[in-house]
Amino acid sequence: MSRRTAAIKTLGCKLNQYESEQMRVQLESLGYQMVDYEAGAGLCIINSCTVTSRTDRDTRRLARRAKRLNPKAYVVVAGCYVEVAPTDLEAIPEIDLLLRNADKSRLAQLLPAAEGASDTAASYGDAGPIISDFSGHTRAFVKVQEGCNARCAYCIIPDARGPSHSVEPEQVLAQCQALVDAGCPEIVFIGTHLGQYGRDLDSDIDLAQLINLVSQLPIPRLRLSSIEPREITPEIVQMLRDGGQALVGALTPDPSPGGRGAKANNGLGRVLEGDGELAVSGKLCRHLHIPLQSGCDSVLERMNRPYDTAFYGELVRHIMQLQPATGIGADVMVGFPGETDEEFEATRQFIEDLPLSYLHVFTYSERRGTPAAEMPEQVDYELRKARNHVLRHISEQKRERLAQSMVGRCLEVVLQTPQEDGTVRGISDNYLEVDVAGGAGRSGELVKVEIDAANDSRLSGRLAE
Repeated sequence: MSRRTAAIKTLGCKLNQYESEQMRVQLESLGYQMVDYEAGAGLCIINSCTVTSRTDRDTRRLARRAKRLNPKAYVVVAGCYVEVAPTDLEAIPEIDLLLRNADKSRLAQLLPAAEGASDTAASYGDAGPIISDFSGHTRAFVKVQEGCNARCAYCIIPDARGPSHSVEPEQVLAQCQALVDAGCPEIVFIGTHLGQYGRDLDSDIDLAQLINLVSQLPIPRLRLSSIEPREITPEIVQMLRDGGQALVGALTPDPSPGGRGAKANNGLGRVLEGDGELAVSGKLCRHLHIPLQSGCDSVLERMNRPYDTAFYGELVRHIMQLQPATGIGADVMVGFPGETDEEFEATRQFIEDLPLSYLHVFTYSERRGTPAAEMPEQVDYELRKARNHVLRHISEQKRERLAQSMVGRCLEVVLQTPQEDGTVRGISDNYLEVDVAGGAGRSGELVKVEIDAANDSRLSGRLAE
């Protein structure tokens, strides 16, 4: 097979997906034809994840498989596994090059000359190249931040991604403009610790103000990826309350200790007077994903999470009171070391009582290098799995209830995938799947849909007149 073919296999998070697209742009600039991983490409890149030992194993397996598919392949392992345990990977003879996260933007320069690198390869700077399309997706991710300053007991990501680092707003705007020009109907802001955006920059900007800036572009819709509960500012809540109306101009001053950057620490009690000019509307999706991890305060304390259930519960109820159509999801971990039956029951009951829309349920897995891996009273694995099933069932019920509440309403939907029955499946602004009649040939468009029925958690409807 030609050495001018390349494949990228992406593991893990949305950040990796975005960075894989940036590596694709670099490879295409060098003349590579992108092919499927299983095609036996001449150049194979595994963009690794290291959240669990299982993802580490997947990276090693994929690297070895690349050589089996094509013994002459040049194999690159990039990303978080390289950051955390490079010696593990250096011992694998099938791997030809290790690429740290910070070097992904320099892939075109770091490949050997035989693989296409040259002195004239484009230099993109720390933020990497601008992408104008997101392969295989109608919606596009845009990295605005990476890294994390927190130290949750179970998490290795601060070691893999480093401290919080924000992308300059000019770069974010340029990236979003390129996607707008390409006709992208929805942009999703992504980051390791999204709510930390701006705190390391010289300019006085935070996430809410970045949303304001990007909202002034002719992008149909913006969505936030996972955001920590204490970093959902009143300005963001107001945008949700007003159905996406963005504030342009002065924002509410920050009276909290520490000034800018501390404003989210206790923001629920502030009165939202809207002292900016209401301008661009309908941009921010009525959807938040707010990590919870546990509904029991004693477990949250062992996890080193910076909030308690009272704060989390008040936040979710406050948002839903202001905008009842909001879809709110949560990450929840079961089987954290020492989690007793009583603590799990507290979590189950807390979640049952909250107006959440869905859960991402994770079974705790020991991660070498984290404090939790050294904690006593590791929970039996079969018990962890049983608890996982309990919460997944609750998640299904909650998603179904939200779907039922949307019947008879009109929702904005990004059309995505044609179905065999002639409908087109899409995603609503509050994160529900919708099968739309009359949408044939319109994938990638943002349309208004009259919702006729709900089948479990999936909606069906027709284009609004």
